Amino acid sequence: MKKTFQFLSLVAVMLFSTAVISQNSSNTIDKSVVKTLNKTPNLGFGVSEERPLRSAFMMYEQLKQSEVKFDNYEIVVWGMVVKDIKENKELFDFITKYMDDGLTVSICAVALDKLGVTKEDLPKGFKVVDDAYVRIFELQALGYNVLIP
Repeated sequence: MKKTFQFLSLVAVMLFSTAVISQNSSNTIDKSVVKTLNKTPNLGFGVSEERPLRSAFMMYEQLKQSEVKFDNYEIVVWGMVVKDIKENKELFDFITKYMDDGLTVSICAVALDKLGVTKEDLPKGFKVVDDAYVRIFELQALGYNVLIP
């Protein structure tokens, strides 16, 4: 019950922060929202399409820019977007631009195998996990607040 409340609270804060951000020209999150988000040290994003993938990277940048303090931020990727990352140079370059040491991007080995993509086809720094869904369960068990848009 507590974890459900925490997760729903995080979703509400992120939705609220999106509204605040759209009104804020500096693209930073309101300080009161930052204070709330600082209570959650581990954040995860699950994505299987390009738009949420881009959003996950942009949210990471926005949280950093707003000085949200978190220990871990992980994006878990599965589905057809895995092939898109390989084939779409603009998407590949976008991801490469935002990769840094504070960010973990996990990619599903099942998707890689089914779509004929290798780790070498992906931006540097991607971590291959056996199964994206199992990884999301693992993140939740580790206390991450995970958002899957």
